[in-house]
Amino acid sequence: MARKYKPVELPLRQVPAALATEEATCPNCNDRHAGVVGRMGLRLVFRCGRCLVRFHRIAPTSGLA
Repeated sequence: MARKYKPVELPLRQVPAALATEEATCPNCNDRHAGVVGRMGLRLVFRCGRCLVRFHRIAPTSGLA
């Protein structure tokens, strides 16, 4: 079955070399090897290699005063 709409492609910016090796845990499948594909503003955007979901790391709320 074909998609009814074309997915929106968000414009991503380059990632500094120091942050290019960052990894995160995918919120969809819990794979721990999602790599950085770019950034939006100050947020790093990751893409899961297993389920292909794009996401940003959710900031922890504990520690905020």
